[in-house]
Amino acid sequence: MSSNGKAQPWSWSRARDNAECHVEQYATLSHCWGKARVIQTTNENLALRMQVIEWDHLPKTFQDAVAIVQALGVRFLWIDSLCIVQDDVLDWKQESVRMAAIYSNSYINIAATGSSDSRGGCLYPRSLKHIVPACAVKSFAINTQQHSQPTSRDIPKTPTIYVRPSLERVHKRYTTLMSHKSDLPDSQTVPLLSRAWAFQERQLAPRTLHFHPSEIVMECNSSLCCECSGLDKVVPQTGRRSLHLESSDRSDILTTWFHVVEEYSRLRVTRESDRLPALTGVATIFQRKLGCGYLAGIWQDDIARGILWDVTRYESVRSKRSIRRHDPAPTWSWASLILGVEGSGIIFPAGHDDTFQVDDRFRFLDTDIPFAATDSSLVMPTMESISLSGVFVAATAHPYSLDDLTWKDVVLVFEQDIEDIVLITVTEINIDFTWKSPNACPLETGTTVHCLLVGNKTNTDLESGQKTRYQCTLVLKPSSLDTQLSERVGLMSVPEDLGIFQAVAEFSFKLI
Repeated sequence: MSSNGKAQPWSWSRARDNAECHVEQYATLSHCWGKARVIQTTNENLALRMQVIEWDHLPKTFQDAVAIVQALGVRFLWIDSLCIVQDDVLDWKQESVRMAAIYSNSYINIAATGSSDSRGGCLYPRSLKHIVPACAVKSFAINTQQHSQPTSRDIPKTPTIYVRPSLERVHKRYTTLMSHKSDLPDSQTVPLLSRAWAFQERQLAPRTLHFHPSEIVMECNSSLCCECSGLDKVVPQTGRRSLHLESSDRSDILTTWFHVVEEYSRLRVTRESDRLPALTGVATIFQRKLGCGYLAGIWQDDIARGILWDVTRYESVRSKRSIRRHDPAPTWSWASLILGVEGSGIIFPAGHDDTFQVDDRFRFLDTDIPFAATDSSLVMPTMESISLSGVFVAATAHPYSLDDLTWKDVVLVFEQDIEDIVLITVTEINIDFTWKSPNACPLETGTTVHCLLVGNKTNTDLESGQKTRYQCTLVLKPSSLDTQLSERVGLMSVPEDLGIFQAVAEFSFKLI
């Protein structure tokens, strides 16, 4: 297709396998679908799409992408809405699991970083959107003559000084996991960087050319650079480095996965059912290195640390809580939560604690989830189960306060018979979801829960240096679908000296 406004036959190609991805040099496009209607390929227009696409039918983002790849001398361009038959579920599944091959084998990925939908384009006037009010990115002269003293003819005039707004905040968005606390959210300034699908595309592509509102930024496997050269000597701290997986140490690779999920979980998806599919390509790269089962976002060989995921509990996000959906992700997976506010996300406390040790009695037993991350049935899981065994204690759950629900709004009550005395222990838990919210995992006052011991960690008081050993447990409840099955409720971390796990028995739980 030419960019002169006239329709021309366009070679419309879809990557069928890894080998074909190497036949011709091609580019890919990362863009936000947004609320505008995006031009798509469907079963009805597939034959026509294979022949020609009218230039005027393409939105500005697509037109700009075509112009950019033509300027680079690249013949082919892969765009998801056009190269995947959108109303064909089988085609969508097959192509979505090929994302690793499609993006990693491309020559370059064009990113419409500053556009919220396909109408925004890649080429537009420069501005600094992360500050209020937004301002143009340009240099202007400072008049220094009015401040200088009269000089003789032999003394040269004071040189003209030019300044421009700082792009430091722009650069930090590419080099750290989080934006500055005073910045506007990514969804308003750099919409593409707030999207989950784009995260995977950035990780997989060998190089991504960002058309940022302020400047062009190049992100590749070995470096990060921009027009103003401010990024040239910066080492990025984001997940971009994660897919190198140069370390042969499995522990390092598994820990890297935690960093990937923590960054990814803060991003948005239009359909919550895409939360796991949008990470399948990245998971495929990790699985090649690890060679173990992929369990809905958790690795089988690291099930203990992975299953102890938690939710960020910052003051700024307490007003809006996460809720749990029953479909499609299982309750034990971090992907089962719909997080209520931008910036909230998943964390793995055990994954970053060097003192954490798996309890000797905790074991992974079985799963009905297919081994491969690319298995089509895994792309959209439907309540797959895992079986775990270990020691547990029972307790009853109660809301901390019926009037003022906060993040720590649930307490567990334990009763222990010690000779002729009934010892009652009350402890707080980190519940995954809102206590009384629509579609939340039902939990009534007085519900019996089971606390499965997964491992332990040691906390050291910074002032006294005193060490306290904590037991890390998974809190489960009988499923409303089948009381023989269990659902995750949250996490509990209790000091070992409370003695809650002194008189315990081993048991196996099937979690859905």
